[in-house]
Amino acid sequence: MSMHPCPHCSKPGISTVQKLGSVCFGPAVCALCSRRSAMPYVHGIRAMIFWVVVTWVFIGIAMFERMPIYLVGTIPAMLIAIDKYMLSAPMHSID
Repeated sequence: MSMHPCPHCSKPGISTVQKLGSVCFGPAVCALCSRRSAMPYVHGIRAMIFWVVVTWVFIGIAMFERMPIYLVGTIPAMLIAIDKYMLSAPMHSID
């Protein structure tokens, strides 16, 4: 699993799960310096908006073509949204 840089010590001490969870569940704790940080909510909101818009596009295509297999495209859309907007987002220190 990849590690992301801590805003305090600048070393890779925050896991991907911690980084994604720091938006809504609680702060991420660096494994190296034990300080807390979080990702701003705006990055999670941007990812959600991107995913919802792309999902509705796939729903429209599936309805127009009458082929529900196009709905499978919503899964990679979610992964792209998470990668583009959340994993590349900077962490901010809490304490």
